[in-house]
Amino acid sequence: MGLFSRKGLSFAKIKLSKSKINSDKNTTITINIKNYEEKFRNIIVATKTDDLENQYLKIDKPLVHLPPLDFPNRNTGDHEITISPYNIPLSKMPFKITLEVFVNNNEKPLLQKEFSLIVNKK
Repeated sequence: MGLFSRKGLSFAKIKLSKSKINSDKNTTITINIKNYEEKFRNIIVATKTDDLENQYLKIDKPLVHLPPLDFPNRNTGDHEITISPYNIPLSKMPFKITLEVFVNNNEKPLLQKEFSLIVNKK
């Protein structure tokens, strides 16, 4: 679920490497943002989970500042965010991961994408 394209900006690539992992492994989100005609500066990708206290998941880059898109039909290139589980108490734990793309210091995200992740205790 999410907004893949909106107001001249879209995900050129958005991919979760593994949606089911063991607690001793990690998963990676790869993102690439593309513009069309409009220029975008100050592009920030915020990654959050429903693990609000960060008790079980570690995000290596919760905020990623992407390069500006100063010319039409450009993209930011691939950027990776690694998510690593730790201290998993149950045999199977589901999580929701949300990526939000903010541009030009706007408080509301222009793009959004949700992933489901299941972590099995090892």
